Amino acid sequence: MTDIKTDMDWMKRKERGSLILLRLLVWLSLFFGRNFAKLLLYPISLYFVLAATQARHASRQYLQKVLGRTVRWGDIFRHFFCFATISLDRIYFLNGQVRLFSITLENEHLLRSAMQQHTGIFLFGAHMGSFEALRALAHQHTDYPLVQLMYQENAKKMGQVLAAINPELQQEIIPLGNLETMIQVHEALKQGAMIGILADRTLQQTNLKTQYFLGEEAAFSESAFRLAAILRKPVLLMLGLYLGENQYRLVFEEIYDFSSMQEDQAQAVTVARERYVNLLAKYCREYPYNWFNFYDFWQTSCEE
Repeated sequence: MTDIKTDMDWMKRKERGSLILLRLLVWLSLFFGRNFAKLLLYPISLYFVLAATQARHASRQYLQKVLGRTVRWGDIFRHFFCFATISLDRIYFLNGQVRLFSITLENEHLLRSAMQQHTGIFLFGAHMGSFEALRALAHQHTDYPLVQLMYQENAKKMGQVLAAINPELQQEIIPLGNLETMIQVHEALKQGAMIGILADRTLQQTNLKTQYFLGEEAAFSESAFRLAAILRKPVLLMLGLYLGENQYRLVFEEIYDFSSMQEDQAQAVTVARERYVNLLAKYCREYPYNWFNFYDFWQTSCEE
């Protein structure tokens, strides 16, 4: 595997839509309910399919790889509509309206075991499905505190709106890119928290490795895995996969337990990262419309 560079286009891209429109959508969603709000998603999704050229191209590129056939306009619309639906459902999850959804849990025993055996664990997700679906579990088990480690700069508008829905949200977020990040993560783990990270993107052009993903080399960062290795904590994959209607499948998979490393740290990090990417590929093929990296994920160049 080689170190690589990317153009980090996802970080540079500005949010679409005004803050006023986002707040209006949230108000309509909460006042009139989910069934009404979902009707609004059809014209919204159609607009983005027609107007968001780069995202449409990225969707077609990804779907071609995962579906293995000619991608039709209907496929792209379905991809955008799935993203819009999950974005809408974030409003209800953050507002505590978990009972609106039917959520099945798979391999919950892995989470229970890890939480019982260790002081704090890492949950690695991806820009796939809904990470907020995990709040359904946290709602049932208040002894499982959840903290998200995330990059907020490229989603300030949505962050402001979601914080207005749930003012306590900011207390559950550790921002990436700050000098205090490591200290905050360490303290949260000492308190027994689940640290959630969307590990398929990176903040900096460092610690990147190429790995085959859906048939072609793509860039994946090892930063999150190195953090877990340094702090010697177990890592589980967590995906909240949308099944349609109001149904979600909350999946947990073992990635690596850095508290009992048998290999040297560098080798353990590689093993963990490869396991993570292979699991992502597995679930992308099973739930192709749940993948939400709307940029050229495979555009990489090797360092000299």
